[in-house]
Amino acid sequence: MVEYRHPFRCEVFTPTGKVFAGELASAKFPAPDGLVGVLAGRGPLVMLLGSGPFVTREMNGRRARYFVAGGFARFKDDLLTLMTDQCMPIEQIDPEAAWQEIEQAQQMPEETSEQIERRGQALLAARNKFNLAQKHRKETEGA
Repeated sequence: MVEYRHPFRCEVFTPTGKVFAGELASAKFPAPDGLVGVLAGRGPLVMLLGSGPFVTREMNGRRARYFVAGGFARFKDDLLTLMTDQCMPIEQIDPEAAWQEIEQAQQMPEETSEQIERRGQALLAARNKFNLAQKHRKETEGA
């Protein structure tokens, strides 16, 4: 097992308020073009968040996985801050509800370029949420 020497703080906010706060050894989160990982001591970072898994690892090695979508990430002075539209533990995602989100996103209007972009982002987030829920279901059924 990898041992980490220095923790960093992490806070996650949604429109409803703070949903996560703690000390971590590492974190991975989605950018629009892939996953980004952070450890204590890294240089400053500000970027847009994509949609997908937010994976945390505490100093004792305990791992947790969340779904995040939209917003931005900032890392400075060993503090990772995520401001996101959605954040929920992957095990709490209801696959049927996530499928309904896909269907709702498919019904969004696409008459202007802004509507097309908003529909595409909503559809991508809903598909990522559904896929994470399905993957989690398979992992827990196989365990």
